[in-house]
Amino acid sequence: MPTIITPFGVIETLPGVEYFPDGSVRSCIPSRACPLTTPLGPLVPQFTANTLRKRQLPAMTFHPNGMLRNVPLEDQTAVPTPVGPVPAEQVTFYSCGALRRVFPLNGTLNGYWTQQDETTLAAPLALDTPAGPVEALFISLNFNPQGGLRSLTLWPGSTLDVPSPLGNIAARIGVSFFDSGALSSLEPACPVPVPTPLGSILAYDPDAIGICGDSNSLRFRENGSLLALKTTAHAFDVTLENGRVRRLNPPLRRNPCDGERLEAAPLTLEFGGGRVSIRTPDTARISAASSDVTAAPFHPPLPVLGAVCAMGAGKW
Repeated sequence: MPTIITPFGVIETLPGVEYFPDGSVRSCIPSRACPLTTPLGPLVPQFTANTLRKRQLPAMTFHPNGMLRNVPLEDQTAVPTPVGPVPAEQVTFYSCGALRRVFPLNGTLNGYWTQQDETTLAAPLALDTPAGPVEALFISLNFNPQGGLRSLTLWPGSTLDVPSPLGNIAARIGVSFFDSGALSSLEPACPVPVPTPLGSILAYDPDAIGICGDSNSLRFRENGSLLALKTTAHAFDVTLENGRVRRLNPPLRRNPCDGERLEAAPLTLEFGGGRVSIRTPDTARISAASSDVTAAPFHPPLPVLGAVCAMGAGKW
């Protein structure tokens, strides 16, 4: 079996090691237990795949400078983080060696191991965050190179009450922070009224994907002012330079599950400098002075699927 010598220890690997053009290792799969001395302490990369939830051997990867990049772990291991010890089955690093992400669980979903099965292994984590203490189920924690908490990705079905410039808001999927610790974005768990230059707008993104909480639909500037939101509850009349009025409605689409019901796709609104930019899902964009845009409730011609607020919010 190939043997790789790294600054973190010797790794006996399976065939198929990948290299960068300069000959340094890009990725490899350990063939046996190879404890490594890492910035987080001793870690054992995954070398077996003999359970329903771990039927594959993921590769561990390196940065071009030789620093560890991604390390799937053989067993869940408590690792030190800037917000306290966190159980981990996968960790990633920046090229400088600083911790980037921690994944408490790393099971592979398949026909034999479902999300519900993985959920039974998830345990709430109590963390100190820039917005105060929090306890919830998390998919991952993301840190900046200086050690500040950059984002939290919530487990499907989990929500949090997040203190924001608009007051406490129930969030799902994720919450992100500026390096200063100020709130950068969150994903509303249900439609929430947001004061804007156009009046109160119900912010909610039915298309939000719960994979990563780094960037969410309700966004703020570092000073707390509103930057952007998504909505399906409003249409907008925009007075153009030629005096004509253009109506922008949330586009209707067939529900992909049954092909019969209609649902509204969200419009994206961005605010700044006395102007508002409105973007449709197909990336068409129109920008105008806020004073030239009027919001109105959106009344679709046929019933549209409504958004249901998630239940069981965690507490900050």
